[in-house]
Amino acid sequence: MTAFPLQPLAKPLAEVVDYTDLRKEITYADVEALCLEAAVYGVRTVVVPSALVSRAVRRLAGAARVSCPIAYPFGTQAAVVKAREAEVAVASGAAELEVVPHFGALRARRWEAAAAELETVARAAGGATLKLVLETGILEADVLKRACALARDTGFAFVSNTVGFRLVSTEPGTVGSASEEAIGRLVRWAGGSIGVKVVGGVASIADVERWRVAGATRVAVSAQRGLLASWAEGGAR
Repeated sequence: MTAFPLQPLAKPLAEVVDYTDLRKEITYADVEALCLEAAVYGVRTVVVPSALVSRAVRRLAGAARVSCPIAYPFGTQAAVVKAREAEVAVASGAAELEVVPHFGALRARRWEAAAAELETVARAAGGATLKLVLETGILEADVLKRACALARDTGFAFVSNTVGFRLVSTEPGTVGSASEEAIGRLVRWAGGSIGVKVVGGVASIADVERWRVAGATRVAVSAQRGLLASWAEGGAR
């Protein structure tokens, strides 16, 4: 077995990483490995499905925060279902929630309905840090700008650019990704009052640093066995 370097990542890097595994086939062993790496390398947050939140919380024992998605990946559940999912996740120990909204309401510009849904989830979240998951690839600019305002006004702390999963409204085989233009607009519309999380295509330290420089305050990194070790070994100290 290859020994992991034991030094943590540099703090400015580690603090923006959301180390993520949302695969449908994720196992208990995968969660154990994810949490071990997160603890060793000092990343801020791990993101796992809600069914595995309590296991991650126990394994981390406070070494990192645990986040989980709500209504992932399509956001089509009723608000009351999303609220209950949030309650269960928080009761299981989740400190952060990645909330997928009803994209249909946003696209139809039904702002009152969209705000009501976000308020319902926020009330159920009991103080957990909330991230609103948007889709910069399908939502028009005015909708994205208004969604950033809705997130801020309903108590969300972050917006992100995509669920990182192919939506039914996109071409088969495509997934959400990040572009400099899209992230730049979110940063501008967030206005410094809420953070911006980048999701999609992050594979290296250089990617994380590029998005940090662009104004992102969180960056999703897909968990891969040994990835953080390679970053530490490569000089992210």
